[in-house]
Amino acid sequence: MVATVGRLPILWQTLVMLTLSLLASAIVSVFLTWALPMPRLDFFSMHDLAEALVVAEHHPGTPPTDPLLRLSTAATPPRPGTDLRSDPGLTRALAARVGRPVDQVALVYRTDQTNFPFRYRTEAGVPLRLGQAQFYNTVFAAMKGADGRWIVVETPPRPLVTRYQRRQIMAFLLSVLVTLPLAYIFARQLTAPIRRFADAAERVGADNAAPAVPAEGSTELRLAAEALTKMQGRVAETMAERTAMIGAIAHDLRTPLTRIAFRMEAAPAPLREAVQADIDQMRAMVEATIGFIRHGNKIGARTPVDLMAIAGRVVADARAMDLPVTLAPGPAKAIVDGDALALGRMLQNLVDNAIIYAGAAEVRVNSIGRMLTLGVADRGPGLDPDMVDEVFKPFKRGEPSRNRQTGGLGLGLALARLIAAAHGGNIVARNRDVGGLEVLVSLPPLATQAARRVRRAAVRPAMPRPLAAE
Repeated sequence: MVATVGRLPILWQTLVMLTLSLLASAIVSVFLTWALPMPRLDFFSMHDLAEALVVAEHHPGTPPTDPLLRLSTAATPPRPGTDLRSDPGLTRALAARVGRPVDQVALVYRTDQTNFPFRYRTEAGVPLRLGQAQFYNTVFAAMKGADGRWIVVETPPRPLVTRYQRRQIMAFLLSVLVTLPLAYIFARQLTAPIRRFADAAERVGADNAAPAVPAEGSTELRLAAEALTKMQGRVAETMAERTAMIGAIAHDLRTPLTRIAFRMEAAPAPLREAVQADIDQMRAMVEATIGFIRHGNKIGARTPVDLMAIAGRVVADARAMDLPVTLAPGPAKAIVDGDALALGRMLQNLVDNAIIYAGAAEVRVNSIGRMLTLGVADRGPGLDPDMVDEVFKPFKRGEPSRNRQTGGLGLGLALARLIAAAHGGNIVARNRDVGGLEVLVSLPPLATQAARRVRRAAVRPAMPRPLAAE
């Protein structure tokens, strides 16, 4: 039933929740009314006082019917005081009920009588209903006994919280306890698909080839998921067409470059060498472009991979070529679920960039919060703050010139960002306080990625990746 309700529009889910809450509250009220005795009204009438006096006179030692009434005897009757008053009319009414002369009865009461919210009172300051006075505060009613002593009936002062109010508070608290589980279930049913939708949309934003957003939850969420899936398909088709076009152009440039190089063999040596240098540069650009297109969003089979092992291998290879690359101490193991070749290629690109622009690189693996980080730092000139985000775009370089002697085509960091996103992580660059630049890759550990795969099991299969152009 919960799953069925969870597919309704949010408006109807809210109405169902409100209806069930009201129904639960009504059930609690009916149960309390049936299971508990009705609370006594929070006032004492003239009849209650007269009955207590008559019973006390004819049946000495018998407690009053209402346990709140207190019986005592006194040598003198109670008299009006600073906060007590008496009314001749009320005294006569009490005398008539107990069948005694007026001079043998006494009635005094506190003047702050109230029956909020009705507020109807007589001139005596006491509410009158159906011909009877209603005392909401302390009352002293007395009758002279046969032995000459006065029998006194005293009512308690008005409590801060009356019995009826306590009953209402109990009903309210029980209703809250009953409806809280219902509210939790419905809130969870409503928000869980929203969280999954947000996670899936974030994955799609980072990697267009990620699994489609699951169409689940309320009607509004399913419509949004379907619209996002259609948009994802259109973006994938557009990217595939552009990738194929760029790949085809880069591939087809190989043939004319080869012909130009062959024809330049008969040219004079100075001209031949200059043109050959341009041809070699164009070939390098073509190869780099084709490599970016072929491997940019291509991730192999994922297995448990130790980032420390990858970092150690890359640093060892660099040291073997006498390059100034160091590896800082890190955790014993930093396991992620990923493609070891792709992660190694990503780290190699970061190290190469640091060596080209700063002459040295420092590799570091850490655990920060719930993420594992792989960082490459240098002590070079750093980046202009406006370029910190731009360098991750294809063909963007931190060094603005297009001189091949001072850097590549600007594809290394773009490729690193694609690989990090494909592994569920992200990559950022920041200038160091001590000088230089640090590029930091954050990746979820193996346990987090395994949990994500379990959540994705019910998601539709991933959209086909665009074919890499050859």
